[in-house]
Amino acid sequence: MLTGIALLLQSCAVPVPPTGGPADTTPPTLTASEPVSGSVRVDTDHLVFQFSEPIDGTSFLPAFSITPEMSGPVEVGGSSRRVVVRLPEKLRAETTYRVVLDVALRDQRRVPLGAPITLAFSTGAEMDRSRLGGRMVHAHDGSAAAGVDVLAFASSDSTTLSERPLFRTQTDREGHFLLEYLPSQSFFVVGLGDTNGNRQIDDGEKIAVPPLEWVQADTTGAVVQTPWVLTDIDRSSPRVERIRAVTEDELEIRFSERLRLFLDDNMPSDHVLSLTNEGGKDLPVRALWFSEDQPRRILALAEGLTPGSWNLSGSLAVSDSSGNSVGAFQEAFDIPEGLPASELVDVLRWTPDSLDTPGGGTETVRTVWPMENPGVRLTRPFDDLAISFSDTSGAPLPWTAVQEDATWHTWRPPEDYGAPYIVTARLPDQDSTYSLRLQSASPRQMGALGVYVNPGPHGDATIKAYLQGPDIGGRPVASARLQEDVILFERLPTGLKGRAVVFVDQDMDDRWSPGSLVPYVPPEAVRWHVFNERVRARWDTMASDTLSFDPITMQDRHE
Repeated sequence: MLTGIALLLQSCAVPVPPTGGPADTTPPTLTASEPVSGSVRVDTDHLVFQFSEPIDGTSFLPAFSITPEMSGPVEVGGSSRRVVVRLPEKLRAETTYRVVLDVALRDQRRVPLGAPITLAFSTGAEMDRSRLGGRMVHAHDGSAAAGVDVLAFASSDSTTLSERPLFRTQTDREGHFLLEYLPSQSFFVVGLGDTNGNRQIDDGEKIAVPPLEWVQADTTGAVVQTPWVLTDIDRSSPRVERIRAVTEDELEIRFSERLRLFLDDNMPSDHVLSLTNEGGKDLPVRALWFSEDQPRRILALAEGLTPGSWNLSGSLAVSDSSGNSVGAFQEAFDIPEGLPASELVDVLRWTPDSLDTPGGGTETVRTVWPMENPGVRLTRPFDDLAISFSDTSGAPLPWTAVQEDATWHTWRPPEDYGAPYIVTARLPDQDSTYSLRLQSASPRQMGALGVYVNPGPHGDATIKAYLQGPDIGGRPVASARLQEDVILFERLPTGLKGRAVVFVDQDMDDRWSPGSLVPYVPPEAVRWHVFNERVRARWDTMASDTLSFDPITMQDRHE
């Protein structure tokens, strides 16, 4: 690990950006170096870097790396334009050294490099000149992943990949990377969002598993055409962090991370829980519920809680956003004296939130689209909620609501009922009434978005897709599968725009898998398409391009 000691850089120990004039957006450039990149038979104890403009001296050392690594820290001195790096050891014989200045380097106006700078020299008569390249993109939308570390290992067999990578570079602003001056051999190439800057793969950092296990470096500069996909690879299950009583019949169960809970989804029911106090008294847990705005907790209804020591154990059928389920747990907690009384039940929200449609109010008619499941979510479990339906004249409609879970009640009007209707929810014990006017969308208001797909070697059954709405981090708007070379998202609201994420669902779990480093499992192939046109009523809007899932290929890089 490079843990160099930075000496004072003359005239730039405390860089202060000059004031006045137009904003500087031009990155610094390397105008000269000693030794010159490509030099052979080099025998020196220092390196010199000459820049086009004064640099921020504090940014140099974090951006600097050399391979093979030195046995101790380097010393940095010089000036703001001419930086001198003194090496802590004698250079090895017959060895190619590779120096990288990454995009952490910036000028005194804090403009960073647009792409990493790589130079190399050899202590022998020859030097390694093989290369390999590729591109890094973000998993959620396929956009360029800039400034991401690219690590080349000699082996993928380590149980932790804790050894230092042999070579390193970074991606440029378009997500492209090129590892240069390599020996002619195969490498295990990993993308890393190195948030702590230690140049090692640590828990919690974003990772891009290589699309193929080995990439061969050669003098043509082969470029892998399938991108590396950078994402959070979460293999750990949510843990119960704390249990506390919030009222005389309500427990809060808090978790170590966010759970995948949406108010428009029902709370799973296959939980196994045991609640016991120190005297051996058992209390049934009658219901579980949640609130989407506090995604690290769920609430449990347990009538008859008393002060003292308690234990909650069992398992919960909830998971995090990566699909990792909560495992079996056992948690002790204390209930204090003087718990507050139970809160009165109330309406938390009508569900779902509208998609580009007006909502709320008893006079506004809100359109309900086919992918939406209309309902009402309460703040607490309540078995006696009365839901009735009528037309706008007040005549009753013979529909029935369904209680999906302890706090969510839904209904589904007949498909042939296209007129506005009124839904009324009553809380009898409180004499509270809530009303909303709704109308199911008609076929004349809906359209479709589609994209052509070449499945390559994959069968139609494994090509699946989901459509992201304006909130990319939220739940998908719609899902579909490949049929006759077309992914078609149907019955969408007029005016909706979206982004299709199309992937090869090899494990058939209906979600994209980022793969695994150890043991190596390649990521599922994924493609993206942004629909620039909005949904048109009674129209299938098809993308002009075709998304191809051809086998991974290499392409020679010509410069």
